[in-house]
Amino acid sequence: MSFGGVLDRLEGVTTRSRILESAALEIERNGLTLFRVKRVASEADISVALLYSYFTDREDLIAATIVYRFEQVLLGQAEIFTTPLRDVNTASELRVALDKMIADAQDPARDEQRLLRIDSISFAHHNSAAAEGIARAKAEASDKIVDVVQPLEDKGLLAEGMTAVAFARIWYALFFGQISLEGEHSLSINEETWLTALHVLANAVVA
Repeated sequence: MSFGGVLDRLEGVTTRSRILESAALEIERNGLTLFRVKRVASEADISVALLYSYFTDREDLIAATIVYRFEQVLLGQAEIFTTPLRDVNTASELRVALDKMIADAQDPARDEQRLLRIDSISFAHHNSAAAEGIARAKAEASDKIVDVVQPLEDKGLLAEGMTAVAFARIWYALFFGQISLEGEHSLSINEETWLTALHVLANAVVA
């Protein structure tokens, strides 16, 4: 490929990413119902005609944006989830790592990420391109998680009967796979009781 061709390709990647970032902001501000391509083009500082050279129509742009943001969130969550577990070699180190994960999970921003994942999956039910992209993102994030948690089982750090995959599913679902239950209802719980329960669960999964 010529030098000019390389520049064109790099510019294409930059422009596409800028469009997707602008489209993601449009969804966050106005939702899918009021999503407007003209506003996306204006935010990205390009023409509508140039935007449509990257995406076939409004639905194609929305689908690509949903996948783009979902992948960012999912891989970011996987990184948060796995970072404390890297280089853990003893049961006591694993307990420390789980304490850190419990603390990190209380970040209010996690709720926004959970909601985005729910909205993305809901949209994907009606759009095959989005469904395929989300499936790819899930597979990539899962591979990253397994690479980190499998050594915990191999080193004998998990309680008997607790596999690395089961461990990952329990903790990942607990922190990132649910919408927090806020408000007054029969499942309401105060923060201190909730944190105590999480620490009890953490101790139960460590050998």
